[in-house]
Amino acid sequence: MHRQAYGKCCRPDRSRAGLLSALLLLVHCGTLAQQAATGPAQVLAMPNDTAKVMALSDLCFAYRRKDADSAAYFGGAALQLARQLRFSRGEAQACNDLAILHIDRSDYTTADSLLHRSLTLREQLGDSAGMAAAHNKRGIIFQARYMFEEALEEDLQALAIYERTGPAAHEATLLNNIAILQFNLKRLPDALATHRRAAAIREHIGDSAGVAASRGNMANVEAQMGDTGAAIANYLAAIRYFRQQGLQPELAVQLHNLAGVELGRGQLQDAAANYGEALAIRTGAGDRKAMASSMIGLGGTLLRQGRMEQAGRLLHQGLSMSRAVDARSEEMQALLDLARLHARLNHGDSSFLYHQRHAALKDSVFSADMGARLAEAQARFKAQEQENRIQTQRASIAELQAVNRQRELWLALAIGGCVLVVLLFLLVMQVQRRRARAKHDAAIIREREAGLRGILHAAEEERKRIARELHDGLGQLLTGLKFRLEEIAERTGTGQAAPHQAVADALSMTTEAGREARGLAHALMPRSLEAMGLVAATADMLERALGATGIAHQLDHHGLEQRLPAELEVGLFRIAQELVQNTMKHAGANQVNLQLLKNNGHLVLIYEDDGKGMQGTGSGIGLRNIRERVLAMQGRFSIANGDRHGVQATVRIPLAAVPG
Repeated sequence: MHRQAYGKCCRPDRSRAGLLSALLLLVHCGTLAQQAATGPAQVLAMPNDTAKVMALSDLCFAYRRKDADSAAYFGGAALQLARQLRFSRGEAQACNDLAILHIDRSDYTTADSLLHRSLTLREQLGDSAGMAAAHNKRGIIFQARYMFEEALEEDLQALAIYERTGPAAHEATLLNNIAILQFNLKRLPDALATHRRAAAIREHIGDSAGVAASRGNMANVEAQMGDTGAAIANYLAAIRYFRQQGLQPELAVQLHNLAGVELGRGQLQDAAANYGEALAIRTGAGDRKAMASSMIGLGGTLLRQGRMEQAGRLLHQGLSMSRAVDARSEEMQALLDLARLHARLNHGDSSFLYHQRHAALKDSVFSADMGARLAEAQARFKAQEQENRIQTQRASIAELQAVNRQRELWLALAIGGCVLVVLLFLLVMQVQRRRARAKHDAAIIREREAGLRGILHAAEEERKRIARELHDGLGQLLTGLKFRLEEIAERTGTGQAAPHQAVADALSMTTEAGREARGLAHALMPRSLEAMGLVAATADMLERALGATGIAHQLDHHGLEQRLPAELEVGLFRIAQELVQNTMKHAGANQVNLQLLKNNGHLVLIYEDDGKGMQGTGSGIGLRNIRERVLAMQGRFSIANGDRHGVQATVRIPLAAVPG
């Protein structure tokens, strides 16, 4: 499935017969019936195969307008899965859809990089339609950067593909877009010829609306070239079609442009009639910029007819409206015509004032235009610089890949040599020690079994250690984050504003999870303990874990003014985390009390909640982790139901080696 680019009829400057480049971004040429019937949950639950890649890409495209972050997630997941499966067509589609998302965000550099990758893959696959789509989207990016020459080159490459493969409607659309670029580059004869090619194709395939639009486009170019007779003929043909079909906005555009040409030829009565009809249509549609343009055009025409009062009223209304919608071209025309009006009325001061305002606005527009040109030059420079950097990186990658292949060859040879040496050695030993073969082989077998058992035991212990640390650290933080996010989602779902503190806590927990992950690479030492100590870190953990759950909590401590050894602080902190986690998951409690104190040569942790109490044997992984930690610290651990309800847990660690 390809999401193709379609053009639309270019609309000229509504105050005169100029031309604005109008390029429609990206329209889904296929259907999203499958995606509509399959929601995100169903897609995410699909097995990791090529069908899931394409479904995720469809979700990326479908969500780009209503939830860009979700669209980015789906597109990223599609790209990652496609690369895991080495599914080139799916990777190309994911790159394409992510590029569309970045174009929407005006992140043209990232979009261009993704499209370059998509184009490379589709060239390898021989996917002509996909190649044409990628070229067309790159043209859109270059046009947005005012790089019209580069945009034209990309569109010409897309056109060459459509000329070979079709469909003809896409070919006509590309021709229309190319003509727009040629007009912007002041290549008027080329633009006119290209519009005529587009019109011929549209007539051949029976696209009457497209033919009428092409006639209007040709008229715009002809008017700029000074061939007003041909322009009027094409405008009238377009007007007849749009009037017959009841296409009012399109009819208003052509009437307005025709009136501009008639005004230039001195056909004031015809110009006034066409401006008036265009103004009436646009007023009904509520298009204020278009209304201002037609209003000022009609006012200028009435001025030339000598109808001063009506002209002044329309020009003032048009000036006010153009300022409200920031239509600089229309505003300049209104100021100039008002200056002419007051000059004809012998109001010298007023005429001079409007001339001054016109000159000031013209200078401002000129400065803005120069700024745009400067931005275009900067964009060209940055694009070239980015391209050079990409090429350099690709060359470096190719060189590294070659070096890596050579290293792999040498490594294979070295391994082969080592294997050969070992085999020869074993053969010699077998010949020399034939009589002791049985004893020798038995010793080797015993040695290997012992080594294997040692390796398996070490690996198992390491897995247990990592599992325990992940469970006690990241697991706790992510559970707390889940409760925070559920609170935010619950409030948002009921139309309430998400509480600022809950959002802040969620962000804080996310940051803490990142710190915990980095801490696993540095001996799994909690950073909060390094910075604050056991008491402060435990208080912070309680607030983060229980603050948004409605569970009240209290921390009491005594005799812990000095820092404890790191292993004791980590152990007690993790034990407290695990107990809090059990309360949050299973207890249904309303109150948690935690005490940390030195008493009779022991470090004591006492934990109580008022929940349901213990329902099973207490043999879960969490309690098992607590017992192992306490045992490692040569302490004792007990947990049981409280006197009335809830759970009471006690940890006692001897302080013989702890400074007092």
